[in-house]
Amino acid sequence: MADDEEVVIAACSILLSSCIGAALTISGNNKRKHKTWVNEYVVFRHTLGTFNTLLPELLDGPQYCQYLRMDVHLFEELYTLIEPEIVRQETRMR
Repeated sequence: MADDEEVVIAACSILLSSCIGAALTISGNNKRKHKTWVNEYVVFRHTLGTFNTLLPELLDGPQYCQYLRMDVHLFEELYTLIEPEIVRQETRMR
């Protein structure tokens, strides 16, 4: 009888451990997938973006006026006017 009880206890422990494992697996699938705040291409804009790569090269030549349709001084003036509005702001969402 002792051997039968050990077999029943072992079977119950295996069954119980598999139920607990299944419950943990099910609860793990209900987690919400987090979205990224920044797209991948935005991360590299400081090194690969137009403003940091192309415009400094165009600054020395006549192509700058052709590309932006304005001269350097007018662009700098417009940029200083709108810079406070477009600068990154820290909010509670970040």
